[in-house]
Amino acid sequence: MGTRFLPYGQEEKQDRSNIEEIKKEYSKVDHDWLLLHYQISFALVVFAMLCECAAGVILFHYDLISISVQRYVYKYVVLPSAANLAFIVLETVVIRSEKISQIKKIYTVSLTYVAISFVLYTVHCVFPAMYYTFAGAIMLTIIYARYRVTVVTAVVGIVCFVFSEFFTEWDPDKVNALSDSSRMGNVLTALFVLLAFSAVCMVTIRFEKERNQISIQNSVERYQLWESVRTDDMTGIFNRKALHNAFKDMEDSTEEKVYILAVVDIDHFKQINDCWGHRVGDNVLVSFAEVLRENCGPSTPFRYGGDEFCLLFCDVSMTEAVNTCKKIQAMLDQMPFPGHPELKLTASFGLAPYSLHMDAVRLFLNADYALYEAKKKRDSIHVYEQSSDHSGRFFE
Repeated sequence: MGTRFLPYGQEEKQDRSNIEEIKKEYSKVDHDWLLLHYQISFALVVFAMLCECAAGVILFHYDLISISVQRYVYKYVVLPSAANLAFIVLETVVIRSEKISQIKKIYTVSLTYVAISFVLYTVHCVFPAMYYTFAGAIMLTIIYARYRVTVVTAVVGIVCFVFSEFFTEWDPDKVNALSDSSRMGNVLTALFVLLAFSAVCMVTIRFEKERNQISIQNSVERYQLWESVRTDDMTGIFNRKALHNAFKDMEDSTEEKVYILAVVDIDHFKQINDCWGHRVGDNVLVSFAEVLRENCGPSTPFRYGGDEFCLLFCDVSMTEAVNTCKKIQAMLDQMPFPGHPELKLTASFGLAPYSLHMDAVRLFLNADYALYEAKKKRDSIHVYEQSSDHSGRFFE
């Protein structure tokens, strides 16, 4: 994975947003399952209507039903299908709305499935096994891994089942559970199954949430590991490996972009180590990297090694790049070192433009040659420019 050419502050924000993107990928699963949940409810309505039509044909063919065809079609096909299709229309409006949050859509689809189950059970309650439609409504909420969604769906489903069983009279062949012990046994069994099913779903959600959390954590850790590979341990800015990746992206890019490389060297850094010790030298490197990070403007800073750093500019003019370097020099001139008031830090810059006919090695060498000229004066900036006879020229 290559390094993105962003100013360093933006790069840090991008890093944080990348971690958030990892988490958002998991929320997309909810959205995909929501669409499938909606499609399942639609398929259930269509399937129930087709089954009712097929059952009517069989019942009338073998003379197993006493009501008229018109009444059967009206009571068992038209009205239930119309009610369920109305629920589907409601779902469709909610699903397609951009103003309704995803969690509200989840509740709508889940409870609409319960409503469809209520209609089917009320119409066909002579078949005790129809209560499984409520169990299906509960089960389909597991993927969301939200306790409240499953609890609400389960409670509403059980209430609808009880209401349909004891307070509706749609099918004349229905046996009242209060006056028939066998029917009451079926109702109690159904209630027990629905309650047990709900409990199992809650336990499943618990483990689903734990697995999702572990998966998210693993993804974040993998990303952080990749970040650590391209970050300098001491200074916290990008390291040489990241610079090489940036060079590779630059060479592989097919876009018309302007690149400028600045090689930066801390003046008299060896004397700092000799006079104040390596601990102070390390503090100087960290402080210098912080100045680069906060003032690098439209560039990305890298620590190449030792006291040598690089700035890679993208789509800026040479004048802008030089001004950024001057700003860094000005900040260094004002930077205090507590306990060492006599310590003054300066830096030299060598800049070189990139062109399509050269590779990254040549770009670095050109910038390094410019740095060599800058180091002759110290605290200066030199720009490398290719002359017509292919020799280098330097501009301060």
